[in-house]
Amino acid sequence: MIIDGNYSVTRLLSDKGGFGTIYEIEDGQQQPKVLKVLNPEFNDLPKAVSLFQQEAFLLGKIDSRGLPKIEAYIHHDLPKGKMLHGIVMEKIEGINLYEWIQSHSPLTEKMAIAWMRQLTKILKLVHQHGYFHRDIKPSNIMIRPSGQLALIDFGAAREASYTYLAKVGSVGGITQITSAGYTSPEQVRGFAVPQSDFFALGMTFLHLVTGKYPLDMHDSHTDKYNWRDDAPKISEEFAKFLEQLIANRPVDRPSDCETILHSLDEIERLQKDRQTKRQQEAKQKISRQQNLNIIWAGIVLLMVSIMSYAIAVVNRVLPPPIPVEAPTVQPK
Repeated sequence: MIIDGNYSVTRLLSDKGGFGTIYEIEDGQQQPKVLKVLNPEFNDLPKAVSLFQQEAFLLGKIDSRGLPKIEAYIHHDLPKGKMLHGIVMEKIEGINLYEWIQSHSPLTEKMAIAWMRQLTKILKLVHQHGYFHRDIKPSNIMIRPSGQLALIDFGAAREASYTYLAKVGSVGGITQITSAGYTSPEQVRGFAVPQSDFFALGMTFLHLVTGKYPLDMHDSHTDKYNWRDDAPKISEEFAKFLEQLIANRPVDRPSDCETILHSLDEIERLQKDRQTKRQQEAKQKISRQQNLNIIWAGIVLLMVSIMSYAIAVVNRVLPPPIPVEAPTVQPK
């Protein structure tokens, strides 16, 4: 299929999004792109179409390596008065973090903080433009060959808006969007807030620092996640922060992205102070040992000097020994 005389569809990527179908396409220079097409059943919902267009507009305004770049918005007349709506965007090369964790050891705390900082800065941009992602999970985070993380949605940000509209009744018949193991309790009930993204972010990092799917660590009796034994090298500060991100009530989570970034800075400061203290204690221990060695060397030298002096004194005071002649034996 040729679209706009410039894009050719090469393969289907996903048709499980609920509101959109995702294709890989090539442009005139045979560069791979991604095409997101609004499913036809939503074409008769003006608000749905408006939100689809708004997604392209908003993401098109955000210039960040952490988001796919929007290239074009397309629409075509179809038979029976239908319309095809689509968004052409950058195809991000690399693997997603769900694929990554399948073949790597769980994240170290240092790497987890660095990745969380990257993603929080991306979320901050999205939130500042009045948009929420609402489907953060390892499979929706790409890692570029350069190591830069990119938050992708395949319609998730748009679906988040649909979920909210379904709750308030602005668009009828829209299915609620959840991802088991990552979606916040309030979003499961149909009401999402900015802190819902933070819950999903926390659950994503629980997966990454343990290597385990979050629901496999969930205790249904206590409604708690027993994950700490699977991440023994995570510090108490960072562990408490992850627990705050996945708090059941939105009010108990960080209030905004800036708060998360500040908390990460504080955790790193505490870790740096602790490391500096350990280094100072190690230097003090070495210094004490060196001083002790000097003291012992001084004691030994003093003892040797005393013994040498004592021997010299004795030699001066005592008279020299009287020589004893051997007895003469007379022959018989």
